[in-house]
Amino acid sequence: MSSFEKILTNILDFKFEKLNPIYQGFFVMCFFAIFVSTCSYFSNDAKMSKDAYRHMFNENFSGLIVKKYKDKRNHMSPTFKLKDSSLVFGYSIIWEKAETGDSLFKKANSRFVKILKKDTTIVLDMNVAFKHHDTLQENEK
Repeated sequence: MSSFEKILTNILDFKFEKLNPIYQGFFVMCFFAIFVSTCSYFSNDAKMSKDAYRHMFNENFSGLIVKKYKDKRNHMSPTFKLKDSSLVFGYSIIWEKAETGDSLFKKANSRFVKILKKDTTIVLDMNVAFKHHDTLQENEK
């Protein structure tokens, strides 16, 4: 019997009840630590999404895109540089559709972004890009 077959046999014959209680406790603690970490990660992801949506909702920008790049100084964030030298964070849905030479328009307190291309206008509803938008009041203020 090869060593690989021996390893497979040992894995298949494994009985948790036969383990020393100290090792059982260790495995149970590892399981709960992974479970709690996963839950914490996803709840933090929801909070980050809500914060990003709130920030995007309040943003106001308009202009011609002169440069589309990943900002190395900001964790490789997708970024657009507009003609007036202002920088706009490239949310994924905008990043996929906008190119250099297009114009971007977004009013403050609006969830819609317009991309004006040479031959078409694309209106993006940013609710699509964010998971937790439904818990925010858009008409506050």
